[in-house]
Amino acid sequence: MTRIFLLVSLFFLLVSCGAERIPAWKQNAAADMNGFVQSSFTGNESYAAKYFDRMVEDFRMTVDPDEIVKAHLTRCVVQFALLEYQDCADVAELLPMLKNRENVKYYNFVTGKGVSPDDIPEKYGNISAFAKKCDTKKANSELSSEKDPSTLLVKASFLFKSGCYNAETAGIAVDTASKEGWKKAALKYLALQFAYYEKHGEQRKAELVKKRMELVISE
Repeated sequence: MTRIFLLVSLFFLLVSCGAERIPAWKQNAAADMNGFVQSSFTGNESYAAKYFDRMVEDFRMTVDPDEIVKAHLTRCVVQFALLEYQDCADVAELLPMLKNRENVKYYNFVTGKGVSPDDIPEKYGNISAFAKKCDTKKANSELSSEKDPSTLLVKASFLFKSGCYNAETAGIAVDTASKEGWKKAALKYLALQFAYYEKHGEQRKAELVKKRMELVISE
């Protein structure tokens, strides 16, 4: 079975088995989405912008709002995972034309407009429930058991946005981003871990995190 990388698993491209034909636009969209996600998480902004523009054009080939919106949703979810919370205005403009409820759920999730479990994607139901009760032990266990690195960062970001997190939460996100070579994402969560230690008076740990960040930050 062909594995399509990263955020494609959130809502988008069906993996093909056997001799099933995959339309050219879908293959192109998968490649450009992959490039966009990788470039965004590593911090290569110029490449990310180019891949995004190409991804938008790939989806526009369908002339289907429920497909076109996925390019903009992908950008919103990536920004969310990077702790860059947006109102996703490009998605909001397309909402009246959407028929796929799953697209609306992702919009609700990343913009914080979901008020009930039915308003957000099922895969994020547990993390939402743990954040609501602020059960950091269960939340961190949920993160540790997540196999997809991009989904893990989305879940971690949700916990930070909800104010339900600790140093371990940040550490899990840092380790995941580090293993993938996602420098920008790793630094974002290291900064949060540093702030957490400082806030709780753990200066020695804060200094170690600061030194770790300084190893890779260019002057």
